[in-house]
Amino acid sequence: MLRITSFNSCFLGLAIILCLGCTAPTLTSRVIEQDSSWFVRLDSFLDAGSASPRYDHPIVWRDEELSAILSRLLLQERVGLMDNARPPRSVFSLEEINLLVPTIRKSFQEATSREWIVFALVGQEGTGRETTSGGLFVEAGKLHLVIANHRLPLAGDSGELGRVRANPLHSVQGSGGTLAFDSPRFVIETKANWSGGHRASASELILAHAAFLSSLQRTGSAAAVHIRGSHAPATAPEFDAPRSGSPKSGQMDSEGIILRLREEIEVLKQQLADQASEIDRLKRREPRTTPTP
Repeated sequence: MLRITSFNSCFLGLAIILCLGCTAPTLTSRVIEQDSSWFVRLDSFLDAGSASPRYDHPIVWRDEELSAILSRLLLQERVGLMDNARPPRSVFSLEEINLLVPTIRKSFQEATSREWIVFALVGQEGTGRETTSGGLFVEAGKLHLVIANHRLPLAGDSGELGRVRANPLHSVQGSGGTLAFDSPRFVIETKANWSGGHRASASELILAHAAFLSSLQRTGSAAAVHIRGSHAPATAPEFDAPRSGSPKSGQMDSEGIILRLREEIEVLKQQLADQASEIDRLKRREPRTTPTP
């Protein structure tokens, strides 16, 4: 059974203490990179003592490893019981991945065992801000990815945007869905994360990242960074070449076949939806004739 030592449980205890009238630990931050539209930083509790969480930080990543993980991070939208399930959406665009990865890698290298990585993408100055925010940390050898807000429109002068900036794990209306991963066999658990407050929960995914990266190297299937729904050209991560004894040239591994089938299924679903929409449109335009007696 998975030991309950997660970031979520620590924060939940702090929330309970706060509700009982005690003073919660103060959040302190170290900025790694920021400008008017985005930032990545390290957060921790000031004077939290033994109550502060402990992580496997610092840790060294390669850019291509983080890119391979973030490009496969998906958000499965919640639907009603009578609604059809919708295809999952990529959490990050290729542009966002290229922006975040170098700074997230640097953050993991500089983080202490008491600090976790947070980020926020808040759009461009002078426009309606589509805010995406969350955090990352490695605990007990597993990577935790948290999305608190995903492309949520927030006014530049709104109090909620200020609260997200102060704590990117603060979720305004929930994450908008449940985190998923394009190679689901490496997902250990997904759960609600209430560390940003009690109003709404973020979505947290725990990933066996070492096994995932080892699988990519072992099978030689470190495929191009794939952004679902994007037509931008992808860049292949520079993983080690396949070892001797790997599958013959042209022979696709089972995981690659599954991913290809999933993509084809989603394309077929979209084509069927488009055809149904076109049929409905033509029916509405079809002139109605009155039968002659």
